[in-house]
Amino acid sequence: MMNVSERLTRHARIIKDVDLRALFARDPKRGERLWLAFDNWRVDYSRHAVTDETLELLNQYAQTLDLNHWISALFSGERLNFTENRAALHTALRQPNDTPIMVDDKNIVEEIHAVKTTMRKFSEAIRIGLWKGATGKPFKTIVHIGTGGSYLGTRLICDALFQKGNMDVRFVANLDHHALDRALTGVDPESTLLVIASKTFTTEDILVNAKEACNRLAAAVRDVARVHSHHVIAVTANIKAAQDFGIPDKHILPIWPFIGGRFSLWSAVSISLALQSGYPVFEELLSGAHAMDEHVFNTPIEQNIAVQLALLDWWNSTFLARRERVLVPYAHTLGFLPEHVQQLMMESNGKRIDWYGKKLSANAPSTRPIFGGVGTTSQHTFFQWLHQGMHNAMLELIVPIAVNGHAQRIEMPAHALAQAESLMNGSDHLFAATYEPSSEETLRAARVCVGNTPSTVFLLPNLNAYHLGALLALYEHRTFIESILYRVNPFDQFGVELGKNLAPILKSAMMGQIKLDEEDTDSATLTAVDFVKKYWKG
Repeated sequence: MMNVSERLTRHARIIKDVDLRALFARDPKRGERLWLAFDNWRVDYSRHAVTDETLELLNQYAQTLDLNHWISALFSGERLNFTENRAALHTALRQPNDTPIMVDDKNIVEEIHAVKTTMRKFSEAIRIGLWKGATGKPFKTIVHIGTGGSYLGTRLICDALFQKGNMDVRFVANLDHHALDRALTGVDPESTLLVIASKTFTTEDILVNAKEACNRLAAAVRDVARVHSHHVIAVTANIKAAQDFGIPDKHILPIWPFIGGRFSLWSAVSISLALQSGYPVFEELLSGAHAMDEHVFNTPIEQNIAVQLALLDWWNSTFLARRERVLVPYAHTLGFLPEHVQQLMMESNGKRIDWYGKKLSANAPSTRPIFGGVGTTSQHTFFQWLHQGMHNAMLELIVPIAVNGHAQRIEMPAHALAQAESLMNGSDHLFAATYEPSSEETLRAARVCVGNTPSTVFLLPNLNAYHLGALLALYEHRTFIESILYRVNPFDQFGVELGKNLAPILKSAMMGQIKLDEEDTDSATLTAVDFVKKYWKG
């Protein structure tokens, strides 16, 4: 008798070449049945190659993995990051109550709430002008210095929730000095606050920018010590390193080893949002994320939006060989969402080794390339590739009807749904040409859009802080559940460290401080280093 995995494999052979239009022809009510709900959201997955049998088999497979156990383990603080012997407790950051969560015999909830209280006090004091710069001016500009997880999520939420009248927040993440130049252009140094967000407080990208920013502010307020004591907030798990940098203890907000960088936007890393929009907006973001946590923790697998979407992603990737995921939010305020999700999913599940140290199959990698862009702009870039390219992609459309309480132009949902429908249905019509083709057959062939591209459509009544929090938490839970399906650890990132550790050595060689060992260094690197030494005039 076949097990569930074998039955899924056999079922995939039958359905992998199915025409999505045929599924709708056989079941005209399909669009009314195949959708998921969360807090008035409608998540339509009817345009995917799934049948009732597919869904039944996927849910059976989820039961064989005991997904409920893994979800409970995440929330309770088990050391799921087994390669680093750590828990992964980003969900604790948005827990509103005092229910204890113990890590190393300490109740981390008390510490988390204490930091939130400090965040609120900091943001209120700065926003009303009680905390001023060294020369007595109130702050008008926040410059957030970070990279990776200490930057992407916070930039996303600040951009998504910005409204007229909020404080100006600028971001610096790139080591290229032009990034800092642009962030500081036009600002008044005396009314500028720096937020330095770095979990380790050793990342070169961040420290180089932070030191340079402090030096530039010091030119206006007379010395760096006055900048450190008045113009800097640090967010880090390495308190001593921040102290050594010169930042007073009272200006350091802690984060913890059990919070991965790409899951840290719920922590003090996002003090910049509280400064920009007010602490209540940050609390509302946490509230939405907690609502999604409650849904994922308490909802049966068959109705669990995170589980079902993760299973759908896994089905498309593993069994139907969908090679790319394309994420398109139809809201300008979500322009940074694709990049955030790209880091979240690809850094978490971009692994080649499973729990047991065995190499994963090349035909079923643990995550696919993820890219995207904001609609409607992206319709004029990569959508041509979606409609007529040689691809095997799946699409995800995020469509808010209103943003921060203001109705979107009706053209936005119209364009989103038009793309979902046309990508599925395609077209073989012969349109009138504005030029003389070589033949009618050539013109017809050039105009054909094959269709049969699957998509998931998120319809949200309103995109505000609450629903944004829920949406981002949903992507986190999907990432975690997919890691269980693929049997990989989503919480380590050893690959990220590899190049970072080599860069200082090459830097010293380029500056002529050391000579590279020619036996241990490839000729391409040696040649490139010599080229840089010749032309670098720093």
